[in-house]
Amino acid sequence: MKIKIDEITEEGLSLDVTEEGKNIEALAGPARFSIVSPVKAHLDIRRSDGGIDVDGEMSVKVSFPCSRCLKDFESPVEARFTNRLDLGIPTSEREKELAREELEVTFIEGTELDTSLILMEEISLALPIKPLCMEGCKGLCPVCGANLNEGLCPCPGKERLDQRFAKLKGLKIK
Repeated sequence: MKIKIDEITEEGLSLDVTEEGKNIEALAGPARFSIVSPVKAHLDIRRSDGGIDVDGEMSVKVSFPCSRCLKDFESPVEARFTNRLDLGIPTSEREKELAREELEVTFIEGTELDTSLILMEEISLALPIKPLCMEGCKGLCPVCGANLNEGLCPCPGKERLDQRFAKLKGLKIK
């Protein structure tokens, strides 16, 4: 959803936004996740001191591969967020040397505010770093690559010796 910046007042706007997941996913380009449900969000947007403050909360269902067994799974993602958007581009002097408080500000250009971009950023930030399909995920066998959550792999137990350490097997310590 695009909002004209001139229409945002100091009193602000309170919006309930529903965006199609595929539309927001397209903004991310190649990503390690896919959005499988519409993104539902509540946004409070108001102008202040040459910028725009956005407070919001959102929920969505996302699909991504487990970091241990690589099986795709779906998980709900919810987030509360606050963003400060500064109108205008920083000067070249400010780009080289930003103050600490400027690191938390997003600089925007143009006459419209695109809520889809804000939601995409917040979804990306809310995702887990190492997503797991379940808490006790056993992962993959390092020898044959079988999913250990589905049962034991066909590898014999004693043959799991890493070949890089095979010479150490015959080492005798006095």
